[in-house]
Parts: sequence; C-alpha cells; structure tokens
Amino acid sequence: MIRAYRPAPQRMLNKASPTLPRCAPELPMMNATTPACLALALAALALPGCQQSSAPAPTPAVPASAASPVIPPPQTAPAPASTAPLPADNVSTPHYKIAISLPALPASAASLAAAMRTTADNAKREFLQGLPDPGQVPAMAGRQFALVLDFKVVAATQAFISVRETGMQDTGGAHPIPIQASFVYDRKHQRQIALDDLFAQPDAARKALANFAHDALLKKFMAHAPKAGEGSPAALREWKSSMLQMLDGGTRPTSVNYSVFVVRAGATADAASPGLTLIFPPYQVAPYVNGTQTVDVPASVFARFLAAGYQGDFSAP
Repeated sequence: MIRAYRPAPQRMLNKASPTLPRCAPELPMMNATTPACLALALAALALPGCQQSSAPAPTPAVPASAASPVIPPPQTAPAPASTAPLPADNVSTPHYKIAISLPALPASAASLAAAMRTTADNAKREFLQGLPDPGQVPAMAGRQFALVLDFKVVAATQAFISVRETGMQDTGGAHPIPIQASFVYDRKHQRQIALDDLFAQPDAARKALANFAHDALLKKFMAHAPKAGEGSPAALREWKSSMLQMLDGGTRPTSVNYSVFVVRAGATADAASPGLTLIFPPYQVAPYVNGTQTVDVPASVFARFLAAGYQGDFSAP
C-alpha cells in the first residue's frame, strides 16, 4: 500500500476496486565520472537502508516500510470508519504539515474525482496513524513531519484522462518516502483502467513493453556508467552487475511492474494518443538516488495487441 501504510493484498493500479502505485519526481541518473562517484553509486546499490535486497526487485505486494519503495494505490472503496475527523487538505501544525492538491475535472469524470478524493483521504488517515508519538520518542517531539501529494492531469485525449500523483511522506525515516501513482480514466466507459485492460493480449503486450523499456533504460544507464580508470575492474564489474540485476527485475513483464503509466496526449485535443509513458518508482529499476524513471513508448510497439475497443484511440505510424 503506501508509505508507512500497512498494505492490504496488493491492489493493482488504475483498477476501480483494486488499487495502485506511486513515487518522486524524476532525478537525473547519477553520473559516475570519478572514483568517488563510483563509490557512491556502489554504496547506493548496497546500503540496506536505501536499497532493496540483492534478489530480483520485489513487487509492491511486500509490506511497505521506511526503507522500501512506496507504491500507494488509487482507491475507490470507502476507507474504514474513523472516530477522528480528518484534517483539511492543506494544514500546518507544530507536529505535522499536510499539503494536497487535486485538479478540477469535468462532471463526466465524477468517479475519477471520487477515486482521487478517497486516495487523498486514506493517505491522510494512514499518515496520521504512522506519526511517531512524541511521548514515546522524545527525540521526535520538536520535528514537523509532512505529507505532500500533488494530483495533476498530465494528458487528456477524447478517449482518456491521465492523472499523475506525485509527492512524499516524511514520518522520521532516513529520507522522505516518495509517492508515485497514476490514474487512467476511460472516458467512453467512465471507469478507471489498468494497463492490461487496453489489450486483447495483455501478456504479449507487456512483453513488448518490457523489451522496449529495458532497452531504453539500459542505454540511458550505460551512458552514465563509470569509465575505465574510474574504479578498479572489480568495482566496475560490480556496478554493472548490480545495475543489470535491478533493471532486469524491475522491467520483467508482470502486471505489478507496469501498473504505473499514463496515456500520452496527441498533438491536438482531438488527436489519437501517440503512445504510453511507463513510470518506474525509485528502487524498481534503479537506486533511490536516481529517482523515478520514465519511458515513452510509441503506439507502434503495442498497437497489434490492443483490444478492439481501443484500436482507434492510438495512432501508430
């Protein structure tokens, strides 16, 4: 689930009943151009407090912690009843600060607005439940914790509205927990959709997307790889091995790995979409220090797998 939340069984992104993922604004890939930078890169891959285990990247089904990637889910089901009223979307107290922004949407997208409202309210509820008790942790008594969420419409076509949620939660960990999620709304059927819903052959489509994303990210990461002479041969091999391990695991063609995405907008308001943007939160394909990674995928990569009802909504040269 999200941040320091205790997740229920993994909910899939953009599903109406199930739930989804999120994280932080994209940061540039670390440029390891000196031995010191190489050491930092290797440390980022190795430190348990800022990196996942050496096993293939775990899916968000694993309970979240302050040291694990945060992939919260858009929720449409009502949150559990609480006796305490929730604070406003923008409030500051000596103990915490909450800043949440939600976009204005057309009346026809009321269910999307409701899903974002529920997600924001659940985020506030779980943030407050996760705050340290100053009475039990005196060192935290003078610290102001924070929850920041920004829901923004990043693309709109005649067929889809795509909302990206970014932000962070700080409840006293080594670093704020990044939040990254997306909501893709099917305007014709007035429902949220997951990536697989777009395709008649979802497994084949995910494999095509995975191959494209893997190649694009590998090219990007290798462009910033430490060069010969910037570290020992053993250190360079370790950097490449660790990089490939994260990349291979994070781009496997599973539904969870591709649950955060948006449908890109065309050149004009009535144009078909040119493709998708795949979003990979920190820790999924690269260390936390490298931030969120995104890959724009042209429709030609997946057009042959589209469900009949969506074939006219994408333009593939």
